[in-house]
Amino acid sequence: MKKYLNPRRISQIIVVGFVFFLTFSHLKYGIEKAAPIDAYCPFGAVESFLTYLFTGEYLKRIYTSSFVLFGIVFALTILFGRVFCSHLCPLGAIQEWLRELGRKLGFKKDFELPRQIDKYARYLKYVILFAIIFLSFQAGDLVFRAYDPFNALMHLGQEFEEKVFGYLILAILLAVSLFSKSWWCRYFCPLGATLGIIRRFSPFEIKRNETNCIGCGKCEKVCPAGLDIASIKEVNSSDCISCLNCVRDCPKSSLQAVTFGKEISKKTFSWLVLGGFFLALGAMVATPLWQTKAPSNIVDSKGEVNASDIKGSNTLKYLLETTKVPMSEFQSKLGLPKNVDATLKLKEIGSKYDLKNKEGNIIETEDFRMVAEDYLKKNEVKKESSADCPFGKTECEFPGDCGRYVDVNGDDQCDHAQ
Repeated sequence: MKKYLNPRRISQIIVVGFVFFLTFSHLKYGIEKAAPIDAYCPFGAVESFLTYLFTGEYLKRIYTSSFVLFGIVFALTILFGRVFCSHLCPLGAIQEWLRELGRKLGFKKDFELPRQIDKYARYLKYVILFAIIFLSFQAGDLVFRAYDPFNALMHLGQEFEEKVFGYLILAILLAVSLFSKSWWCRYFCPLGATLGIIRRFSPFEIKRNETNCIGCGKCEKVCPAGLDIASIKEVNSSDCISCLNCVRDCPKSSLQAVTFGKEISKKTFSWLVLGGFFLALGAMVATPLWQTKAPSNIVDSKGEVNASDIKGSNTLKYLLETTKVPMSEFQSKLGLPKNVDATLKLKEIGSKYDLKNKEGNIIETEDFRMVAEDYLKKNEVKKESSADCPFGKTECEFPGDCGRYVDVNGDDQCDHAQ
């Protein structure tokens, strides 16, 4: 039992539980009251880095919270190595738990790639990382979101059509985790690749005492990264996730965790990581820098309405209030009943009232976007036309009312005003 009540396991349980709490909050209350899970992922800062550097703006769904989280993770990585992966990553924890379940189900031996393939396959995550950064900058959006297994997991089956590949990768990942050790982390994870690069600048390492080492190989068996440990003096690989499993299970205590030349006991190590992360996070949440979402996902900082940013988790009431599109527009175009519940989320209305669009499909968020966008465009044209009339008149009938009076169609009214 003692093995399962160590600080690292406690941290994993807390983080996974809290992340699912954030997920349920967003799915239940919508974007108006609870931020999407993207706002709580440090990788969002990596994806948005080039965009922010060159434009001063974040990618959609990314706010200062992602940068704050990444800053904390960056500092911890410098001090203690890739502790985020071993102590704080929800997907990493779930993979680890599934492998433990797999052993109980009878998959005792870890399925591993041949050494020669494994050696080069580990570089794949770096290719994925740089491709995501470049493509996100080019597209001005989170291109990895549709393929991200973590994002798919945190939507609990919703938005399936938008995340088909994400759910497929998630399913494969979960299945493979039953009989292999953290393949996603080793070969594919772009955040792991980012932290692996930072890890190269960290003074943290695991030292092996060759004098009392008996060469039992237990350290390599319990290493989730599949590293060679028993044959080297120092473990400072960028793939080491600082879980300290090898230090914990060494029968002769031949391995020690060292940072800045100082040895740290395995228990003290984990408590320092937990304390450092949660204290730093708590302090930053209390400052104005912490922001998980914009005041409105529909109206930007300039006060302009962006119909394309309307989300399925927005309520009809909020849509009407922010866009100023009258209810009659949605009733006439989408067939909304007069007694429609305006507190419903947009993605719930179609199925609730069995409403279908012209193609015969249940109306979805995109249908609301199209109606709102069409209405806003028409009203924008009217505003531009009326702006040509300096007196703001709508029915100028006499040339003397305006020096720019034009009546091409001969209806005795100013064309600009019309």
